[in-house]
Amino acid sequence: MVATAIVAIVAGATLGAAANAAHAAAGNPIRDALTAAATHEVRVALDVLKYGDATITARTVATAIPMPAGTPLPANLSIAVAPAGNGATAVTVTAADASGSGQRASVTESLDQRAPLPGTQAPLPGLVPAPTGAP
Repeated sequence: MVATAIVAIVAGATLGAAANAAHAAAGNPIRDALTAAATHEVRVALDVLKYGDATITARTVATAIPMPAGTPLPANLSIAVAPAGNGATAVTVTAADASGSGQRASVTESLDQRAPLPGTQAPLPGLVPAPTGAP
């Protein structure tokens, strides 16, 4: 009788641990959706900033993030742009759940160097146009 109880306790603990591990492996759909939205928006911001003198001001907007199942998640997306120490530009996008769970995800990327707008003709350094009227 005691042996049966011990086996039942061990089996219950094992099944409980397996259920917790399966739940952890499945991920958190709210956190995953917030991270995906922040990742997408930081890429868009980097695309905007990579050309010339474009600027982005800090801002927070309310939006809805699509969920894998169910209704879209109300969220607040905020962006912050700051110069990094090495001359790069750091962009941080934070997505926060506005439905009250308190979950948030932040993604930070940096832009090392800006490029001229497509189609612009930048003069090459060191080349001087030939003088006109020279023999």
